Amino acid sequence: MSRTELLLFDAAGTLIEPAEPVAAVYRRHFSRYGWEVEEEVLKAGFRKAFSGIGEPRFGSGPGDDAEREWWREVVAVTADAAGIDRGAEGFPECFTDLFSHYAAGSAWAVFPEVRAVLADFRKQGFRMAVVSNFDRRLHRVLEELGLAGCFDLVLTSADVSARKPSPVLLETAMNHFSMPPALTMLVGDGFSADGGAAAAAGVEAFILDRPATDLRTFAEMVGELF
Repeated sequence: MSRTELLLFDAAGTLIEPAEPVAAVYRRHFSRYGWEVEEEVLKAGFRKAFSGIGEPRFGSGPGDDAEREWWREVVAVTADAAGIDRGAEGFPECFTDLFSHYAAGSAWAVFPEVRAVLADFRKQGFRMAVVSNFDRRLHRVLEELGLAGCFDLVLTSADVSARKPSPVLLETAMNHFSMPPALTMLVGDGFSADGGAAAAAGVEAFILDRPATDLRTFAEMVGELF
């Protein structure tokens, strides 16, 4: 670990999180179009949709299109679970509003320790990149949250048309810096996606388990001043 020169970070769950519960956001947007649904129903429907619809269909077009269509299906399956007809008038506009909501920095919150830890890593001379299963909205989100400048590179699954646990995101980042796996480390919050990608790429991983462990815990492990 002392030889690590390149730090790769996941985004959602590692650096940032939704500023308010997803179910509350969905309820508010559905309500605007005349569909009143309880948050608990939406929470269960979203969880089912997010984990159950498989991966975006990369290869048929630009990665962003595949990601957008994937999210369209997530919203549609969530709506189905709440008894909302995905073919109803206004549903396409409702999806567009929801998709746009999460493109803004205001929809997200930075975990409390993140800015200080990243600043200290920068002082220590680490190269840093984001490698996230997110579409290109993440670039705007990080800019508006004031985090983009902390990184030398931001890569999303839409940028490379592949999602973790595929190693492509990590390999693309390492190639960008001409950095071997032995000098690279990934910090994420998912044992399957992040841990799997790191294993496939031959990179060591630190998997956060908030609130028990966070970036400050990781900083302590690499000898930072925390």
